[in-house]
Amino acid sequence: MAAYDVVVIGGGPAGYAAALAARQRGASVAVVERERAGGACVNFACIPTNILMESASTFLDARELDVMGVFSAGEQFSLGRATARAATLVEQVARGVEMMLRRQGIESVLGRAAFRGPNSIDVALREGGTEVVEAGAFVIATGSRWEMEPIPGFPDDRVVTPDVVQHMIEAPSTVLVLADTDGHVPFGAEYAALLATSGSEVTLATSRESLLPALDADLRPAALDGLAAFGVRVLQGARAVRGNDRAISLGTADGDVEVQADLVVVADPRRPSLEGLEVERAGVTASPYLSVDQTCRTNVPHIFAAGDATGGALLTNAASHMGEVAGTNAAGGEAYARLGSIPKFLHLTPECGWVGIDEASARQLGYDVMTGTADLAFNARAMALGARTGVVKVVAERELGQVLGVHVVGPAVDGILALAAFAMQAEIPVAELAGMVQWHPTIGESLAEAARRAQ
Repeated sequence: MAAYDVVVIGGGPAGYAAALAARQRGASVAVVERERAGGACVNFACIPTNILMESASTFLDARELDVMGVFSAGEQFSLGRATARAATLVEQVARGVEMMLRRQGIESVLGRAAFRGPNSIDVALREGGTEVVEAGAFVIATGSRWEMEPIPGFPDDRVVTPDVVQHMIEAPSTVLVLADTDGHVPFGAEYAALLATSGSEVTLATSRESLLPALDADLRPAALDGLAAFGVRVLQGARAVRGNDRAISLGTADGDVEVQADLVVVADPRRPSLEGLEVERAGVTASPYLSVDQTCRTNVPHIFAAGDATGGALLTNAASHMGEVAGTNAAGGEAYARLGSIPKFLHLTPECGWVGIDEASARQLGYDVMTGTADLAFNARAMALGARTGVVKVVAERELGQVLGVHVVGPAVDGILALAAFAMQAEIPVAELAGMVQWHPTIGESLAEAARRAQ
């Protein structure tokens, strides 16, 4: 039997953030991981997705390099080469996570955990046998998994999740991507763009009225234009109802639409990975996610949870933040989760992202709203990058000047989102954001410009 101050179940972003935070406070820590260090993010979610989308976006941009005076013979996109590169880089990142934990003196246990009671777990070791592990505190960070429902009449073996796409050598002729996000970021859009770049005829369908409900309505058309640039057909308010060997019928408000599909990729939704963990033996309530407070505690005071297992945003940055909070508190510290300024991002061309709420939501919540926009068509850095469209929109409330949200479509969106998220977390009023001095020319200048116009 082994005993630790803190045991973390799950080695993804929430898990290793929790482990590092607890270890930093001097706790003895073990991480139990059933598959590979890095969890879903590193091995088959955001890291491989980002790598593949970088390849696809680079290819799309390369087709227009002649306007910059650059001529290249590269006119083909190889999905097999792109996925092979992604696999190599994913392996490097996973090894990096393992090394990081080892250097910090954190024990890694490979196996499946199941609670015996509130203070111990059984670990079915990957190498065989079972080990009992006790802890003063636990952090559950088991992540989430894709959930697939069969489509009546369509072959089950041709319905796959994005991790299958990550290992493809050739793309199918026709693909239907289903992205029902429950209001979260529709990462299915990225896989639709990737497959379209690879030569597939792609339809992206969501049962929601909008593919991007959290992105401000003023910016949605530009984001959808970005998908069109990849060659993706988007159907909103469309649900798969039945199929045959060649096609899927999608139910819409205007009647059924038939879409040819050699393959269906189910990108959303995701559900908590709690199967076999037996949390009820520890007294923890799951319905189906684990409910936690701002300290990331469950209903059992010494058992914490973080990341996708708790529902919420289902994003790596949110998971990492919650993991740090959970690990700190599990080791006797005091920390609180702040999830209102978590940025969201889609790697398309143009890129799009947001942090906070949109104008419509702000008005529904009763705020006296001010908004300001900056057109990236007049931003010198955006012009140099070859961007043809883009906009930054700031949403603020009038009384205190609080920034409620920032929404962006254009190039280098991640940099603007980082500034915006910091401003919101630090509660910097819109007037100070407007006065922020930046290097010229940069995309970030447009954030200050939009803030000035919001006053």
